[in-house]
Amino acid sequence: MRPLVLERKPQRRDTPKAGGLGGQILELLRYRGLLERFRAACTDPVLAPRFPFGGVHLDLTQLADPPMHALPLPQQLLERLLDERADELGIDIRRGHEVIDVSQDDAAVIVEVRGPDGPYQVTPRYLVGCDGARSRVRDWAGIPFPGTAYPEVNRLAQVTLPDEVTVLGNGDLSGPGFGTIRAGFTPRARRAPAGRRGEPAVAVHLQGPPGRTLPPRADPAGR
Repeated sequence: MRPLVLERKPQRRDTPKAGGLGGQILELLRYRGLLERFRAACTDPVLAPRFPFGGVHLDLTQLADPPMHALPLPQQLLERLLDERADELGIDIRRGHEVIDVSQDDAAVIVEVRGPDGPYQVTPRYLVGCDGARSRVRDWAGIPFPGTAYPEVNRLAQVTLPDEVTVLGNGDLSGPGFGTIRAGFTPRARRAPAGRRGEPAVAVHLQGPPGRTLPPRADPAGR
């Protein structure tokens, strides 16, 4: 079976998005023999094992052998590594090719594609919709996606850290007047100088120097 990847965007984006990998995906990479390759590409401090689970903040730092770990690998770098691996395997990746309709018969899936040179059709045996939470492929297949809206609001910011802020070895930040700001996520604000104490915090990913993605806590005012 030879995979074909259809990607609507004409090229990889440089916009900072996800800041790393965690949980069972790391074990899957280990199973595929790729984990050490991905680890070698990381230049950021390895974050302490603290994770959000719904509205609960899981701090696994007290466990001798935490069942979950994080790998601080910015999405831009992750996509490049995956591209390199796909190229090694000879996978056909067509960028700038958008899936516009899907149907099926008894023998195959019929995929209508709009590419740079006009529309065309492919008929694979299987179609995998890797197009996110608002998947059009899932909708075309008639697969429901019931659920409720998540109550938290997350912000993504790209900022420059001042020289007096120190990035510690575990990814935490240390700054005068704030002490240590732990990397990770929290459902409640520890400090709220511009608002009422206890207001919901905003989980913010802060990007420092090129190639570094740091997710510290933030108060509702975005300080």
